[in-house]
Amino acid sequence: MNIQLRITLMFALLLCLVTGISAVLINSFLLDHLIAQQKKELTLKGQFWIEKTTLADQKITDADISELDKLLVSNRKVELLLIGKKKKVLYTTLPSSNVNDWLQALERKAEKRQNKNIWIIGQDDYVVVNLPLKNDEKQRLILASPVRGLKDVRMELTTNMLLIVCIGAVSTILLSFFITRSMVRPLNKLTTEIKKIQFRRFSDVQLVPARGEIAEVAESVYSMAQELDRFHEIQRQFLQNASHELKTPLMSIQGYAEGIRDGVFAEAAAQKGLDVIVEETNRLKHIVTEIILLAKLESEENLFRPSDHSATDLVNRAIERLHPLQLQKKISIQIRAATTPDIVHVDEGKVLQAFLNIIGNALRHAKEKIVIAVEVGKHFVTVHVIDDGAGIQEDLLPHLFHRFVKGKNGEVGLGLAISRAIIERSHGRIEVENGALCGAIFRISLPLAPLA
Repeated sequence: MNIQLRITLMFALLLCLVTGISAVLINSFLLDHLIAQQKKELTLKGQFWIEKTTLADQKITDADISELDKLLVSNRKVELLLIGKKKKVLYTTLPSSNVNDWLQALERKAEKRQNKNIWIIGQDDYVVVNLPLKNDEKQRLILASPVRGLKDVRMELTTNMLLIVCIGAVSTILLSFFITRSMVRPLNKLTTEIKKIQFRRFSDVQLVPARGEIAEVAESVYSMAQELDRFHEIQRQFLQNASHELKTPLMSIQGYAEGIRDGVFAEAAAQKGLDVIVEETNRLKHIVTEIILLAKLESEENLFRPSDHSATDLVNRAIERLHPLQLQKKISIQIRAATTPDIVHVDEGKVLQAFLNIIGNALRHAKEKIVIAVEVGKHFVTVHVIDDGAGIQEDLLPHLFHRFVKGKNGEVGLGLAISRAIIERSHGRIEVENGALCGAIFRISLPLAPLA
């Protein structure tokens, strides 16, 4: 059973339950309400007639009887019993055979049920109003309306009410069916799109138009598919690039090793071949090491152990390690330290590795000098690494931090990808752009250490 049918059935059952309970309660209270209203109406009309007769201050005449009959009997069936002094029946609409029963009931002050509004006369129930005339308890006006008439009214009202409720219930169920269908349709489409993800057809996933919470889920699924597609493409490119980078040194090693084995290279040539084999082996080891490091940075959770360190101190330590390369390239490095405390909460070894990669990259591309400026903001310390080199190709900028993407003088193409992984895992961010005149500008933002 699909979700649309289940929701509609549950709603219909709930509606039937609520309607049934409401109908039972209304039916039980309706008769009591009708009896109370009938008694109130009879009392008001009877008192009105008595007051009018009392004001006239004369004996009850035929005109008074006619007025009473017109006032009470014309609208609905109401029995009248007007008793004078010495229990003389002055006027009645009751059959002569029932008068004695009413007089006896009046004598006994009526046999009553728990509901005192009801009198039992013979086999019938009546709503009875017993009013004294002219402040004389012995002269009375008795007005009675049969309960069966009220029961008929109740049945008619209940029937009409149930009919209206049934029409409303059917209309509501139909409306709920269409509303539910409009809600379920995006879910069905969303299921289709999720199945595409299941079969790794990430690029085929479409954004499902919807509203409310379903729209948020649809957008999340679409974003997830795009991210998975991007990740899948990166993985594919990674495998291609990794195989290419690994294949090149392996071919050199294989070629020289086979040449030495077969005697193609001898003496000086063989020694040169051995040197190439050692060099390419070291290069291969370096590539594998960086690939493993990058994989750990992107997967292992407990790899980072942050503590408080000065950003300027980390930059100085990175420059010290790169001093031989600086001397070789004859590049001057200028440091502009922050004027306020620049304590960051990071993993010392990992962030130092990121600085080594970024400053080392600047040294390879700079012409004469590098400027490193440390600025302290509200939540982050930002380190600017600015070189005066040729800058980065515009088409390369968006992909510079991807794996195996390297510029003209690049080595393996994993250094900046490793740096980005370290900075982002440290809850910071790294950006790059070309300078206004020349060179590249790297910005590394790291979170300030919390105040003690």
